[in-house]
Amino acid sequence: MYVTLKELLTHAEEGGYTVLAPNVFNLESLIAVVEAAEAERAPVIIAIGESRLKDEQLQKYLPMVAKQMAMEATVPVGINLDHGKSYHELVLAIQKGFSSVMIDASMCPYDENVARTKEIVKIAHELGISVEAEIGHVGDGGDYTEAGAKDGLTEPEMAKRFAAETQVDALAVAVGTAHGVYKGTPKLDFERLDEIHKMVDVPLVLHGGSGTGMENLIRASELGIRKLNINTELLIEARTQVKKELEENPEIDYSILLKHGKDAVVRRLRTYMQALHSSGKAWH
Repeated sequence: MYVTLKELLTHAEEGGYTVLAPNVFNLESLIAVVEAAEAERAPVIIAIGESRLKDEQLQKYLPMVAKQMAMEATVPVGINLDHGKSYHELVLAIQKGFSSVMIDASMCPYDENVARTKEIVKIAHELGISVEAEIGHVGDGGDYTEAGAKDGLTEPEMAKRFAAETQVDALAVAVGTAHGVYKGTPKLDFERLDEIHKMVDVPLVLHGGSGTGMENLIRASELGIRKLNINTELLIEARTQVKKELEENPEIDYSILLKHGKDAVVRRLRTYMQALHSSGKAWH
């Protein structure tokens, strides 16, 4: 069942759970997301990074296959453009039928972030497509330090103002996570997250879920995170399983190897869905 981000996160807000948004890049990763969601009867969001739309073949086929799988799924599935920074790719995703797009102008000055976000909101909302934006900035895990993470943290008052001015459907906030593999140990600012959730009227999103720790993510969900993006951890999970299979059987068939990697991702996704209480939350 193909649905918008707004519909997915409205249900999540009402139910007090978090919807997973795993990044996909090929058929196996797509299958893993839908397979895990159907096994858990969980709503889910297929996240496609902007870089995938810059690849001619992926641009042509990945959104098309993702949308078909979402439409045929027995659980609610959305497709979201992840970290859209280019106007061209944002509009392309809208044309390709994504049910939501994320505009990421978080590195821009506040006024420019607002202006660029409002432009995309106007285009998308006229077509019934949801929009996510980011205020504050989630950095790179490879450069992670607690002091550095604090530099880009979301200010609650600014988040409230930004959401009101842009009319976005979801707001990604920076509370101490980072993208990729952490160099240090992540420390989330839960007090800040709680304050933002109380002040902002739209569902909140957390990027940089990989390596943050399940205990941290469960607490973040309890304090208002309704969408969790995850990518690197799933890639590592698949790579680890593939490496294990190759060590045990160097002559293993490539197609079987891909399945083992996919199955490892499914298992990990199901663990997240159970922990963040999206399991059993699918509706018809």
